[in-house]
Amino acid sequence: MRAAVLKQYGAPLIVKAVDDPALNPDDVLVRVRACSLCGSDLKIASGKFPGTPLPHIPGHEIAGEVYKVGNQVTEFSIGDHVVVYFYITCGVCRYCKSGNDSLCENLKGHIGFNVNGGMAEFLKVPSSCLIPFKSDISFTDAALMPDAIATSYHALRTKGNLQKGEVAVVVGVGGLGLHAVQIAKVLGATVVAVDVDDLHLKKASELGADVVLNSNRDNISEAIRMQNTGKGADVVMDLVGQPKLLEDEISYLCPTGRLLVVGYDLTTAPFSIHAAIMVLTEIKIIGCRATNRNDLAEVVKLVEAGKIKPVVSDILPLTDVNKAYQVLREGKVTGRVVLEI
Repeated sequence: MRAAVLKQYGAPLIVKAVDDPALNPDDVLVRVRACSLCGSDLKIASGKFPGTPLPHIPGHEIAGEVYKVGNQVTEFSIGDHVVVYFYITCGVCRYCKSGNDSLCENLKGHIGFNVNGGMAEFLKVPSSCLIPFKSDISFTDAALMPDAIATSYHALRTKGNLQKGEVAVVVGVGGLGLHAVQIAKVLGATVVAVDVDDLHLKKASELGADVVLNSNRDNISEAIRMQNTGKGADVVMDLVGQPKLLEDEISYLCPTGRLLVVGYDLTTAPFSIHAAIMVLTEIKIIGCRATNRNDLAEVVKLVEAGKIKPVVSDILPLTDVNKAYQVLREGKVTGRVVLEI
């Protein structure tokens, strides 16, 4: 099969022939049709994500169809359209049982991170990692569901408990943020989108943001307070992960507000907050790691129902994988870059 292989950190990927994966009895061989890129792929390629062995096939936002099944697999049939949940978990530890799958104590693999991913014609995965979707959803749209959409949904609904009538601020309306805007609207919130790029803000407005703010020129705190009777936001979702910005975002919150930390950079310094602020206002700082199976299944239903629209900005063939990485590095995409395979 053809695959895009990372052989050296910081070097271009090489599209080459590699061996087809061999199936275990509970595995499914997925014919990958689309694989979306995100910022984590840039971190992996540059060697900033620990634990990625080389050579490595990246890609964790994957949609395709069932090509072959192991002899113990009964829930999927050849031709089924599926997306891939990219954590290979034990299913029995306390975190798996509590719906915190991404924190599995006996994690068997992290698809696209420390085991080979979806930038290849075929992908071997346990059947438990697959969620079917209706065939009227395109593979390119479906590829966004496991991460760009499900991560935002998991943060806002499951971790942030965003409620109808609350004010939600999405900081960074790129690939994840544009879907976060839509999800917050589905949940009934007033949505404020914050970015430094007017093209991103224009798209956020088209997708339902009630207010768009450019942090290079707008008074963010004041504008947010105007949306909530002067009290600040109920939820702030950070998709940037820069220390100074995180410290500023604390000031955007009303008492009992929730700061959802989704963006991160392992190379930056930590951010700080005075304990008195947390005590006196009872704000919460919540880390949000990817998603869980249940939330991904709910996202599939929302996309199938037309309540969330996947935002794809560029579609490229696998042979243009390095161009896709460069487009993402330049940060000029409005939505996700997707490889068709």
